[in-house]
Amino acid sequence: MRTAAKIMVLLVLLCSTEALALPYQSYSFDYWSETVSAAQAYVTRRVMGSRELGATLSNPQDIFVTDEYIFLLDTGNNRILVFDHEWKLSHEISEFENSGEMDKFNNPRGLYVSPEGILYVADQNNARIVQMTQEGQFIQAFGEPKSDVEGVIPEGFRYRPRKIVVDVAGRMYVISEGTFDGILEFDDAGQFRGFIGAPRIRPNIVDYIWSRIVTDEQRSRRALFLPTEYSNLHIDESGFIYATVSGLTTNETDAIRRLNPSGKDVLRRQGFFPPVGDVQYPYAGLGASIEGRSVFVDVVSREHGIYSALDIRRGRVFTYDSNGSLLYVFGGPGDQIGLVQGPAAIEALGDNLLVLDSQLARITVYEPTPYAQYIHAAIAHHQAGEYEQAADMWRRTLAYNANLDQAYSGIGRSLLRQDRFAEAMEYFRLGNNRRDYSKALALYRREVIFDNFPTIMTGLVAAALGLFLLIKTKPYAPLKERLNSYYGWNPHSRHQTAFAQDDVSGWRLKARLTIRALWYAVYVSLHPFDGFWDLKYEKRGNMAASNILLVLLVFTNAFGRQFTGFVLNPNDLTKLNILMEVAVVMVPFVLWVVVNWSLTTLFEGKGTFGQIWIATAYSLTPLILVNIPMTIVSNFITLEEAAFYYVITAIAGVWALALVFIGNMVTHEFFVAKTIWSSCFTLAGMLLVAFIGLLFFSLIGEMTNFAASVYREVTFRM
Repeated sequence: MRTAAKIMVLLVLLCSTEALALPYQSYSFDYWSETVSAAQAYVTRRVMGSRELGATLSNPQDIFVTDEYIFLLDTGNNRILVFDHEWKLSHEISEFENSGEMDKFNNPRGLYVSPEGILYVADQNNARIVQMTQEGQFIQAFGEPKSDVEGVIPEGFRYRPRKIVVDVAGRMYVISEGTFDGILEFDDAGQFRGFIGAPRIRPNIVDYIWSRIVTDEQRSRRALFLPTEYSNLHIDESGFIYATVSGLTTNETDAIRRLNPSGKDVLRRQGFFPPVGDVQYPYAGLGASIEGRSVFVDVVSREHGIYSALDIRRGRVFTYDSNGSLLYVFGGPGDQIGLVQGPAAIEALGDNLLVLDSQLARITVYEPTPYAQYIHAAIAHHQAGEYEQAADMWRRTLAYNANLDQAYSGIGRSLLRQDRFAEAMEYFRLGNNRRDYSKALALYRREVIFDNFPTIMTGLVAAALGLFLLIKTKPYAPLKERLNSYYGWNPHSRHQTAFAQDDVSGWRLKARLTIRALWYAVYVSLHPFDGFWDLKYEKRGNMAASNILLVLLVFTNAFGRQFTGFVLNPNDLTKLNILMEVAVVMVPFVLWVVVNWSLTTLFEGKGTFGQIWIATAYSLTPLILVNIPMTIVSNFITLEEAAFYYVITAIAGVWALALVFIGNMVTHEFFVAKTIWSSCFTLAGMLLVAFIGLLFFSLIGEMTNFAASVYREVTFRM
């Protein structure tokens, strides 16, 4: 036992030493986009610079791997270096014979090698695509695109090919620098076929409204809403083109696109968030001082639908599965071994990943750890239909990283295939997988109903019969009359009655009045005009009851936040903030009451501050009545049935807003038109007060920071 313990401690220390030796941290993002720690997926195997490669590199821009060779585009030296898989230099392509004369590249930026061994080079400054054998023998060159159709090629278009891929039919897809119309498509003969896959633009609502009201002169001076250009291309075995979008003005979810031959984006974005790199930035670690979202410079597809993208902003590699779920992250910015200063390209060599650094002129070779290998194996087994083996691989990954949500989901899918629905639901919950949890819930619910159908039907019949007898015999009538007499409430009339006891006084009297006023909230919800009139003139409500209603609303909101069914509840249950729950209810409520009272006092409103408070609190009763039942029901419905939940809660919200409107009208004795504009002014006043309040607290914070800095400076100099 002691020997085993010593071995275990030694292994832990060795793993810790390896983790500490890496210059970058591994992490991931959970369902709420929070950064969580993760095991290292890839570690640095070797770094290949000019000395290791036996050739001086200058601004290398691309790399391509075939079954036999590794092609390195040494842009600064206008050449291509060809290595075998052991990094031994096979040959160099720096010049070639073209029409009887020697020709050279001029600032080549991209290359592609077809399965047949045909090499395509995007020769940028020569405005051409060079086609040659992988040994360097020239075949032909394709020049600038031409079209007989006017308008297909934009006016002032300048052809500067930067990246290229070729499909199995020989069609070439080219990125031209400075082109915003999409990817240029050429047939196998080099004839231009048009543009495909232009990145979409989505101006925000403010830009759209402003563009409709400005003059033509102002509109001409504004920046154009241009789609951003692509930065790189990669074509997978199925002929789909992975493309990375450069720039920051495009829709963030389109950072990576997967285009079919017609140019339609078919990339799956079914993870917790789209494949956009860092979700929260800056990350508290290496590269934390670098601001802005990730910008991908290259992408490479791998086996089983996995693909990896290289972030030019922070030098990190993000790997996703076929559904767009983040699997792991590694790398970082810097010049240490394992870091990247100028990310330029990424390629896969078996399970290894090659990252090209243009600034440091070197290639970093990363190899997978057992953690990454288990992830890859789990995905491979799942796609092969070997679900038990996939679950076993996922369990092994959890031994390395308990934060990997995809592992829980993978185990859940395996259990789902085995008809172990309850266990699958638990794993889907651990993996925050609401879509598959909903499927398991539907199957589990059906299983429970089928297995217990006789018992359920017997219970329903007994309940119906009991309800029928309860209505017919009314055994509760004496108790009901006693309660009505005790609290002085006649349910058949608006008018209150006297208490049955003459000696009621003190706190007992206040308690009974409050309970009666609380019960009257239901009447107000169903008969708003009579109810609000009685609240004001018959004193059927009181401040204590209205405050209790507010407390109940806070409680039911918090209850709903914590206990709404998993399928419909996106909240992190570990982060309940009761002060925030109170603020969500009380801040808008108090703002409404204060601003409404202030404005209606100026506009001849008849309501006092207390009457507005009471009427508004009573108006929120539908939310209280609906929150608890719908929270309970939500635990038994699936995503397909969620519309029922949302419709009921929406009806309650509209009902409450209608009561606020009617209460405002009755309390102030306004007509409908005056109530409408007074409500609009109240909402505008609430926004103004909120803005002033935020500005005030911001100034207080700045003053506090200034005073603290002055105090630190004085104490330091003393």
